[in-house]
Amino acid sequence: MIFDKLWNKRIHFKSLKQKTLAFYVILFGFFAILFVASFMIVLRRTNVDYRAKASEKAVDNVASMVNSTVQNYNYISRLIMVNDRVVSFLKCEEADKSMSYEARMGMYEILNHYGNINYIESVYIFRNDGEYANTGKNEYIIDMESDGWQYILEADGAKTLSINGNGVIIKKDGKPTLTFARAINDINSQELLGILVMNISSSCFDEVISIQKASGMCVVDTNGTYLCGDEELANLYKDEYNSENTVSKNIRFRGKRAAFTAKNAIPPLIVMCCTNTSATPLPIETLFAMLMTFCALFLSSIIHTLFVQKNITKPIMTLDASIERTKAEGWLARIEEEMPDDEIGRLAESYNNMIDYMNELFEQLLREEENIRKAEMMVLYEQIKPHFLYNTLETIRYLAIQEDAVQVRDALETLGSFYRNFLSKGKREIPFRDELRIIQDYLALQKLRYGDSFTDEYEIDEGTLDYMVPKLILQPLVENSIYHGVKLKGEHCIIKVTARLSEGGLHVSIYDTGVGMSEEQIQKVLETKREEAVRKSPGGFGLAGTIDRIRYYCNKDDVVTIRSEMGEYTEIEICIPQNTQERLRDGEE
Repeated sequence: MIFDKLWNKRIHFKSLKQKTLAFYVILFGFFAILFVASFMIVLRRTNVDYRAKASEKAVDNVASMVNSTVQNYNYISRLIMVNDRVVSFLKCEEADKSMSYEARMGMYEILNHYGNINYIESVYIFRNDGEYANTGKNEYIIDMESDGWQYILEADGAKTLSINGNGVIIKKDGKPTLTFARAINDINSQELLGILVMNISSSCFDEVISIQKASGMCVVDTNGTYLCGDEELANLYKDEYNSENTVSKNIRFRGKRAAFTAKNAIPPLIVMCCTNTSATPLPIETLFAMLMTFCALFLSSIIHTLFVQKNITKPIMTLDASIERTKAEGWLARIEEEMPDDEIGRLAESYNNMIDYMNELFEQLLREEENIRKAEMMVLYEQIKPHFLYNTLETIRYLAIQEDAVQVRDALETLGSFYRNFLSKGKREIPFRDELRIIQDYLALQKLRYGDSFTDEYEIDEGTLDYMVPKLILQPLVENSIYHGVKLKGEHCIIKVTARLSEGGLHVSIYDTGVGMSEEQIQKVLETKREEAVRKSPGGFGLAGTIDRIRYYCNKDDVVTIRSEMGEYTEIEICIPQNTQERLRDGEE
C-alpha cells in the first residue's frame, strides 16, 4: 500500500527542478543509511576481531602457563628421581617402613625447597614389586592391575601427562587431577627401578584462567576429559581441536555470539576459550573522521545540487519556456535568451538551426504548392480551351457527313474523341485504358500530318487497363518521340507502347527508333526541377515537366528511366508503384 501511494504521487514531480531536488534528497537519505550501516558493520567487525584476538590471547596465556608449570614439575620430578633416599628405597631388596619413611622425607625435602606443595597433592614412588612410598594424604584409589601403567613404561623415562592417570590412580572424591608420571631407570645400568607419579591439583590453572577476560575457558585432554575451568565449555570439544594448529571460529555460546579458540598447549592438554565480550567504543579519532566524511558528503551534495540547478535545470527550464511560448503563439521563433556556452547552449543552437531549417522547408513547401496550383491552372486552362473547339468540330463533322467527305469525317471524329478523352470530365486520375486511347487518337491525327513517317505498335497486358494513372502522362512522351526523335531522323520509324504489371506496379514503356538522346541530354532532363520545367514550358507540359509531375504523383524520384543510343532508339519507362493506388483509395475514402 505504501509503495502504491508513492507511485501514485509520482505525478507531482513533473518539473526537472523537482525531480533533481527529490533525487538528491533520496541520494542523501541513501548515503545516510549507508553511513549508519557502514558504522554498524565497522563496529561489528571491530567486536568480532576484538573477541577473536581476546580469545586467542587468553588461550596463548593459559597455554604458556601450562607449559611453564609442566616444565617446573618436570624439573622437580628429576630431582626426586635422583634423591639418595628415594634411590635407596627403590634399590633395596625388601622395603620396610623405615626405608619408606626415608623416601617420603626425601620427597618432602625437595617439595618444600623447590616445589609448590599447595598444588602438588601427592607424589608416589612405586617399586617394581608393587610397594610404594608417597607424600600427602591417602586420597587416591590405585589400580595396580590397570593397563594404564603401560603408557608410562612405553615413554622409556620421558615425562607423561594425563588426567586421572588414565585410570590407574583416581581421586576418591571424583575431582579431576593432572597426573605427571615417568619411569625411573638406574643411571648406570638403565634398568627399571620403579615409577614416579605426581598428582597435581586441577586448581593449578584456575588463577591464570580467572584473570583472562573470557566468557568461558577450560582445559581438557585429547579424549575430551575435563580438567579445570568452565565444564560447560568442555562439552564443545571435538577431535579436530587435537592438532598442531590453533582452531578459531565464531559460535553461539549461552545464547550469544562468541569467538572460540582451541589450542594444543602440550600433549595431551588442550586449552579452549570462548569470548563474547564487546570491544570498547571506537576511538574518538575514528568517529571524528567518519563524521567529517559524512559532513563532507552532505556539503558536496548541496553544492552539487546548486550547481545542477544553476547550470542545467535553469537553462533547460528557460529553453522549455521558450519552446512553450513558441507553441502557444503558433509560429516558429528562434530562442533569443542568453544560454551558457556548454551542451545546453549547443542544444539551444541546434534548436534554432532546426527552426531555421523548418522555416526554409515551409517556404519551399509554399513554393511547391504555388507551382502545383499553377500547373493545375494550366491543366484547367488546357481543358477549358478545347471546349469551344470540340463543339465547333462536331458542327463541321455533321457538315462533312452531309457532303459525304468520309476522310474528313474520320479525322474530325478522331479529333473529337481525342479531346473528349483529353477532358475526362476534369478528373486528375483516369484508367490506363483511357490514357491509352488518348495517345492512340493523338498518333492517328499525327499520321494525317506526317503520313507514313512512323508506325505505332502496342503491346498491352489486359491487367493494366484498369490501373489508375495521372491524366496526360503518355501524350507528352509520345509527342516528344515524334518531334525530337522521329521527325529529326527523316526516315520511317517505329513508336511502340508497352504496358505490363510486375514487381508491384505498372510499367509503361514508350519506345521510338528516332535520333536518340545523348547521356548529357538524359541527365539534363532527369535533373530538371519543377520550377525550371514550368519556366521553360509555360504553355504546356514538356518532357521534364511531365517527368516531374509523375514523380510528384508517385511521391518518389526513381519512377522514370530513360535508355537511349544515339541514332538508334530512345526508350522512356515509367513505373507507377502499387502503393500509389492504395494511397488514392485511402484519399477517396
